[in-house]
Amino acid sequence: MKLAGSLAFVFMLSLCHSGLAAPAKTAPQLRAPYLKFLANGRTPSELLRFALASSSWRIIDPSHDEVSPLKAGERIAFVNEGRTALFVVIGKHPLATAGAHLIASHIDTPSPRLLLGNLTTDNQSTIPAGAHGGIKGAHWMARPLSLVGMLVKEDGSQVNVELGTAADDFSFFIEKREGKDYKVTTSSMPTGKKGKATGFTELLAKRYKLTAEDLVASELYLVPKMPARTVGVERMMIGSHGQDDRSNSFVAWRAISELQGTPSRTAITWLVDREESGSRGRGGARSHFLELVYSYVLRAQGGRSVSEADLMRALAKTEALSADTPACVNPNWPEVHEEKHGPLLGRGPAMFPGTGRGGKRGGSQAHAELVAKVLRVFRNASAPVQTAELGRVDEGGGGTVAKYLEHRGIDAVDIGVCVIGMHSPFEIASLQDFFWAYKGFQQWFIAP
Repeated sequence: MKLAGSLAFVFMLSLCHSGLAAPAKTAPQLRAPYLKFLANGRTPSELLRFALASSSWRIIDPSHDEVSPLKAGERIAFVNEGRTALFVVIGKHPLATAGAHLIASHIDTPSPRLLLGNLTTDNQSTIPAGAHGGIKGAHWMARPLSLVGMLVKEDGSQVNVELGTAADDFSFFIEKREGKDYKVTTSSMPTGKKGKATGFTELLAKRYKLTAEDLVASELYLVPKMPARTVGVERMMIGSHGQDDRSNSFVAWRAISELQGTPSRTAITWLVDREESGSRGRGGARSHFLELVYSYVLRAQGGRSVSEADLMRALAKTEALSADTPACVNPNWPEVHEEKHGPLLGRGPAMFPGTGRGGKRGGSQAHAELVAKVLRVFRNASAPVQTAELGRVDEGGGGTVAKYLEHRGIDAVDIGVCVIGMHSPFEIASLQDFFWAYKGFQQWFIAP
């Protein structure tokens, strides 16, 4: 199978790496690896390839691989179609009796996506794009953009595409909006005549041997051409597109990758796709991939078939952190935040016991027992925590994957690094917040 072959390649690539650097002891030590994480993770599939290749995990596809016994301390990455993965360290106590300590964080981010289903040789100077997630449209206008992503040709071969990146001396830009769609300028040249390809498709033909028809099966995103960079003279802030939620994804992945020894309960980091569009689809938190992985582990540890009751009990024994990105109080628009409960940059990760809008509809609500446990865990790690509200009471709000974890019977609470300029092409985050979240997440994995 092509999927199995690509996963095998990633596994072999991971063996060539010496693993991550030594665990971070100070906040500045996270700067370089995080910038590298952002540079190599502009799309969900690209980020997952980087994460798998940068630390050693035994890769399993639970949809196709036969169940094999798992021992305490084993490190497995359960991969779902190359777009989402659960990084698992098997604990001393079986999943069936102890559940797991889980951190879920999404790796998709708001950005425009090219609409190429009806591209011809006569309409290439401007190409429409639709929004993935709740992007701030005005921020993307007349800004140098790159095109990154992948497509699959009719023969099943996959092609990774990069146009207008730092290696090129050109870029794209959005010239206007039409409703919720965008018009992306790719060329000022006349369009093709008598079937001759010009402009955009001509470049694709030269660089990748692609035709316009090949672009139908594509996942191509526009991202700012400017790379992530440090902000402030002390270099303790990071400015970049995509920090919602790749900031917390980085911290959660790094925390489990550097986990030493065997935890008491199974430790899991779930890097999940599709959160910005409602968590739907096979790679989203609404899918049953989590149940599939739990069933695999339960069978591997118990040596027998797993009933629905067995699965539900293991999920109910699990406690989770939904590591998503809230908006820090923006000095330019403080009125949209709850005055006494707005998270501030550099004060530690922010915890939201409840999410949702207007009476907390459509959100999640953590039990007080879990809130107290998380505060205790972070205190033991000497990591401060802010408690906050998602915007003004009954005015602001929002949701994360926590509600889909709770639907499964998992007790979950939201806690994550906040950013200024959320959903814009240049979000600001604090390295000090990263470090405190990193320490707290590591302590979460080893907590009883």
